[in-house]
Amino acid sequence: MPRSTGLRQRGFTLLELMIVVAIVGILAAVAVPSFMRYIAKSKTAEARGQLEKMYNGARIYFMEPHQPKGSFQPLDAQFPVSAAASPAVSCCSVGGKCPPNPADWADPTWQALLYSMDDPHYYQYQFISSGIGDDAEFTAEAIGNLDCDSDFSTFSMYGKAEPGRVVGAAAQHRENELE
Repeated sequence: MPRSTGLRQRGFTLLELMIVVAIVGILAAVAVPSFMRYIAKSKTAEARGQLEKMYNGARIYFMEPHQPKGSFQPLDAQFPVSAAASPAVSCCSVGGKCPPNPADWADPTWQALLYSMDDPHYYQYQFISSGIGDDAEFTAEAIGNLDCDSDFSTFSMYGKAEPGRVVGAAAQHRENELE
């Protein structure tokens, strides 16, 4: 008479394991692109917040009276002069995220806007202005290359002077947001 121990073998069959691996593969194929898009979208939050900061700095500068040193005559209301993209090179050239560098923000325009980047960042920022008085206008821009390819994303915020106030775009303009 065969001896029965009452123990039954436990475990998964090869077919069951293959089905689990296939399901995990399908889930990963769906989840990874969504996750990568989420990461890229989170990086754009930097640009949006910093453009708001530049916009508010430009409004404050325009509304405050300015006077050249040694003069008794105030200047006409205006925005700070244009400033080239800062830092001067794309953040991709330094590993995807630019380290904070106070020298990048020493330009008188950035000082007038009370603007600087004190944390590592993904974007270059520039300020373009023209006109005096009620004809004054500006554009604040964030330019980035989030995946370090040949495409760039650009965020812009516009502002212009009207009698006694500064008005701007209610939203930011975006080109190639997630490039």
